[in-house]
Amino acid sequence: MWRRHSIAARKASGDAAKSRIYSIIWKKIQMAAKNWADPKMNPALEMVLEKARYNWLPRDVIDRAILKGSGQLEWEDMKEVIYEWYWPNGSAFLIKTITSNTNRTSSDIKTILTKWGGAMAEMGAVAWQFQEKWLIVIDWLSEKYEDKWRQMEKVNPFNDEEVEMAMMDLAITDVSVEDWVAEVYTTKTDFLTVRKQIEDLWYHITEADLHYFADNTITLEGHDLEVFNNLLDKLNDNDDVDHVYHNVNLD
Repeated sequence: MWRRHSIAARKASGDAAKSRIYSIIWKKIQMAAKNWADPKMNPALEMVLEKARYNWLPRDVIDRAILKGSGQLEWEDMKEVIYEWYWPNGSAFLIKTITSNTNRTSSDIKTILTKWGGAMAEMGAVAWQFQEKWLIVIDWLSEKYEDKWRQMEKVNPFNDEEVEMAMMDLAITDVSVEDWVAEVYTTKTDFLTVRKQIEDLWYHITEADLHYFADNTITLEGHDLEVFNNLLDKLNDNDDVDHVYHNVNLD
């Protein structure tokens, strides 16, 4: 249940415009850089920079975001805001946004949701139906080698059974492999340790972050499913929306 939800979310994200992906990562870098501009001293910044490199953000864009976030350029106070919302057919949403203008973002999100029906919920009214899960996503196996005194890296696809067996030796709660992507779930306590152990095994991490997964899902059909998918597209098109979590079964 959890894995299907996250895979669908990543595919939706992959279909989004590159400019929107850049925008979200740009904001995440700024938000992380508020604590420390040096990624070696700031694990949160190090993780988002890895995501930036994976999505081919230009180096000058990354550097400018770090300078803005750390206050060395004109500063924007980026914040994470989560909206909770109910739809009449029983679906529930957690909408995670990153913004420097909460009034604008709140107005935009409410406008989208109001158009499609439903109602905003009080803080915690929807969140209790979701579990926090620390997710690490792996997409290939790295091989380091020397070539004319230069350190080189070769990318290899991993064997599904081998990666599952390797992960079982770590402090994880679940692992799944689908379409040459491995998802590893762990607890908040073990997250940093497991992440480091996966890196030491030379697996390439494309994402390492906290996500929310519904305890129970519902199934939509016909018109309701069509409206739901349209709403999901509208939310994901918003430049301030990072992730949309919901309790709808998309299998």
